[in-house]
Amino acid sequence: MKAINIHNRPTDRHLRGLDQSRFGDLCQETATPFMILRTEKIRGQLNRLRRAIPRTEVFYAVKANNHQAIIQTLTEENGRFDISSAAELKQITSAGGRADQVIHSNPIKSRLEFDTAVETGVTTFVVDNPDELEKFTRYEGRAGVLLRFKTKAGGSVVDLSYKFGAERSDLPALLDRIRDMKIPFRGFCFHVGSQCLDCSKYTAAIADAGQLIALAEERGLITEILDIGGGFPIEYTDGVPDIETIGAAIMTALNQYIDPRVRVVCEPGRYISGEAATLIVSVIGKAVRDGRKWYYIDDGLYGSFSGRLFDQCSYQILTNRNTKWEKAVLAGPTCDSFDVIYRDCLMPPLDIGDILIFPTMGAYCSVSATEFNGLGSARVIPVDW
Repeated sequence: MKAINIHNRPTDRHLRGLDQSRFGDLCQETATPFMILRTEKIRGQLNRLRRAIPRTEVFYAVKANNHQAIIQTLTEENGRFDISSAAELKQITSAGGRADQVIHSNPIKSRLEFDTAVETGVTTFVVDNPDELEKFTRYEGRAGVLLRFKTKAGGSVVDLSYKFGAERSDLPALLDRIRDMKIPFRGFCFHVGSQCLDCSKYTAAIADAGQLIALAEERGLITEILDIGGGFPIEYTDGVPDIETIGAAIMTALNQYIDPRVRVVCEPGRYISGEAATLIVSVIGKAVRDGRKWYYIDDGLYGSFSGRLFDQCSYQILTNRNTKWEKAVLAGPTCDSFDVIYRDCLMPPLDIGDILIFPTMGAYCSVSATEFNGLGSARVIPVDW
């Protein structure tokens, strides 16, 4: 694992723009573990994405990080939302967001989830199979459908076409069923996978969407919306394509394959929130086992580092120690031997009480944290600097 020594103050690119004086004060005054959530970074990422893909409307994927400060910030910026549950919908509406400007993108929903969303005012839902379409008969035209199709695997860290997405061969029958059941047809959607590193995955899926739009039109179904999903990558320990490069490829494909009358939306999660949160932890213990140093910190796999398991992420380690770095083991605070964050990482010699900083932990970390052993989860501190 790549490790960066920041000496006595944060200089890593992920922390640039921080008010370093305030950052230092928080580290001195606040009990660890805690996360600093930068709402200005949320705004910056949203606006950068809008510039990079100007034809798309941004619907933030709440599942990446549902902290209310993020929801409120995006609402203030006229952002819209992609949700997966009634609880996420309630967060949106409590922040002043409109339910009719939400996409419910979970392809499989319980009847209770469906009822709650429709009654609240959501009008656009994602489906990918005939059994899910049957649920629409309860709503007499109040609920419209985006049909999700499968994309080819590869090019992304997390494959999101394994569990969801209709096969191309199934789409004609699904379109016929939508027409015959008189369900309002909104259009198509896809997801190339999370942390996508291959721009061609987007362009290929957009080309497929162009063909499917024509297929639907043959059946009298007019596409209003094409949802190109999310998956836009951010840099953890290795370089990734920047959003301008990805956006240029997407814009070229949209202009080539998709009629300008079709409304295009995207559903970024990680790209919006991932770089906005920084985790600060303390060393709470150390040992030597089988000739290797072990350091124990006050957050772990059952907490903020759940992204190591569920999101396949590797996070940078920053510290103020300017000494020789050696291979070590970094472990979490629980009594479970499974709770080992890194088994072979570079670390400087550390003492109990030393602080470690982990940038880029704003996506798929706190949302999947637990309170195993009663230890609780890292406190999140929103800041506007």
